[in-house]
Amino acid sequence: PHKIIQKNGDTVLLDGIMSWLSVHDVETIDASTSQPTTPAKSYIVKQGDTLSGIASNLGTNWQELARQNSLSNPNMIYTGQVIRFTGGQSGATARTYTVQSGDNLSSIASHLGTTVQSLVSMNGISNPNLIYAGQTLNY
Repeated sequence: PHKIIQKNGDTVLLDGIMSWLSVHDVETIDASTSQPTTPAKSYIVKQGDTLSGIASNLGTNWQELARQNSLSNPNMIYTGQVIRFTGGQSGATARTYTVQSGDNLSSIASHLGTTVQSLVSMNGISNPNLIYAGQTLNY
């Protein structure tokens, strides 16, 4: 669900979508009868940020942030963009591992009891042979 930020005639601007939609294409609910929600956390993207890094700082994974922010391409975030997280992650709390000098994804996966493919997927890694010391990985 998205909050209506602004209404103009028969169109509405929804928070998180930032595009005008017809009121006829939007289902509204009475907030007084809805379940209480966890307050959203916000993060403003800085140069060099990645969605997986932001997710790690918010205690979630990049997939959940992409879902909650309607990001069709998680590799396409931009400086100044506001990323929101309501804390509604499905599954366990995100766990992280900081890459050490000499590590590779295979040894990390073995150490953490997971797979290289899972690490690649959870962290949006485009080249599994390119990780660096100090990098934070979700698993």
